[in-house]
Amino acid sequence: MPAFLLFAITWAGLPPEQALERALDAAEPPGALRAAFHATLTAGNAVRRIEFDPYADPANRFRVTLSHGANDELDAVVQGWRDEGQADTRLFADDLRVSLGDARIAGAADSMAVSFRHKVSINDGPIDAEFSARMVGRLQLDPRTGYLQSIAYDIERPVKLDNGTTVDQYNQTYQFGYSSRWDVSFVTAYDLTAKGGQWGMSETRSIHVELTDIAFGFAGDSGQDLEAKPSPDTTALTANLR
Repeated sequence: MPAFLLFAITWAGLPPEQALERALDAAEPPGALRAAFHATLTAGNAVRRIEFDPYADPANRFRVTLSHGANDELDAVVQGWRDEGQADTRLFADDLRVSLGDARIAGAADSMAVSFRHKVSINDGPIDAEFSARMVGRLQLDPRTGYLQSIAYDIERPVKLDNGTTVDQYNQTYQFGYSSRWDVSFVTAYDLTAKGGQWGMSETRSIHVELTDIAFGFAGDSGQDLEAKPSPDTTALTANLR
C-alpha cells in the first residue's frame, strides 16, 4: 500500500502509529491493578475450571473447582498458574511493547494489523528462548474500538528440543476485551496448538482457555496486604501468557 494511502487511513480517529501507541498504552495497566476471574481450560475431553480472587485469604485465592478427565498438559498449566502466585498477571499483555521487534503496520479502512518478529526477552527461559527466537506475530486492533482484538504467534521453522523432540508447529492465539472503566485491555481467551514428536512419529496437542467473570480492583482496596505486580519493563508476552 502506498505510504500516502496508509497515512490517510485512521483508526479511532488517529493515524496508524498513534492508534498503535494508544492500543499499547491500554495493554499496560497500573502495577497495582488486580483481577479476580474464572477460567475454563479444555484439551480434548479433559476440563479444568479454576477461580482466582486476589482479595481472598491466601489459602483460598486460587481454587480448582472442576477436574474432569486425565490430561497431564492441563494439570501442568493449572499448576503453573498456581505457582505464579498472582495468577491474574496472565490476563495482561503489559510487556507487549518490548516484544514488538521489526514491527510493520498494515491494514484497510476497517481493520489494522501489525506484523512483527518476536523479540527475545532476558526473562525467557531456555525453552522459551528457543521458541521466541523463531516466532513471528500478528497483532489485530478491533475496528470498533481501536484497542487490542487479537495476537497470534507462530514459529517460522521447526524447533528441536534437547530431549530429541522436534516441534513442527507451534501457535498461540490470544483474544482481548477492553474495559472503558479501567482503561485496560485484557485477555479473554487463548489457544495453544503444538505438533511434533520423535523418531518419525508426530502428534498434535491443543489447549483452549476461556476467561470469564473478570472483576478488576486495586491492590490496596479493602485494606488488603497484597504485593503490586512488577512494572512491565522486560518480560515477554509468550513467557507470561502461555
